[in-house]
Amino acid sequence: MCTRPGRLQNSYRRLFAAVYDRAMASAERRCLGAWRRELLEQAQGAVLEIGSGTGSNLPHYPPGLTRLVLGEPDPFMCQQLQKKLTAAPLPAVICTHGAEQLPFPAASFDTVVSTLVLCSVDSPQAALEEIRRVLRPGGCLLFLEHVLSDQPATRRWQRFWEPLWKQVACNCHLTRDTAATIRSGGFVLEQLDELQIAGAPAILRRVLRGMAVKCGWKILSPDTLLRGEVTKHGNFTCI
Repeated sequence: MCTRPGRLQNSYRRLFAAVYDRAMASAERRCLGAWRRELLEQAQGAVLEIGSGTGSNLPHYPPGLTRLVLGEPDPFMCQQLQKKLTAAPLPAVICTHGAEQLPFPAASFDTVVSTLVLCSVDSPQAALEEIRRVLRPGGCLLFLEHVLSDQPATRRWQRFWEPLWKQVACNCHLTRDTAATIRSGGFVLEQLDELQIAGAPAILRRVLRGMAVKCGWKILSPDTLLRGEVTKHGNFTCI
């Protein structure tokens, strides 16, 4: 039986999923929709999307994909996503596992897509480890993520508001340096565009869009090297 806090949380998450598309509609019209379309033109082969939410990416996938899997662990978001699948231009299946624990064998996908997701997962490092595992050699991660500002004053406001924002926006963080996390997770950033969401509050305005390619090398922390767990090659080890 659910506790009272659990019931309240579920009620809020159900409401959040129900109003999400309306809350994002203006930003989607102004810029996000076009950014999604331009990003997803690069998707190919077998595609896994993590954190699919209500399915905002569905209209933008190119034809000719061999497989499309939509990952969404939130049951209320899944309800909204399921409604859109009937009108989707491509056949797709839903996976209810989170990005940190994907149920697929290694090297299962050519492309992984993450749009406005790495801000909200509990561990971006764990999610990227799983993404890297399920990508085939040379596979790519296509991402669109709002990130830590490059303006010192805005960074201070992001740190100030983040504890409250995480509660309001279902674990969304304002201070993540996602590009650095992707680089350190065994990817090479082949494309990186810095964008601004017009009309958004400064704490949400900075967005990075890009393509990161799985490489055969992974940057390791100095602590890992000092523990002697790997053979040292500078700051790298071959995977």
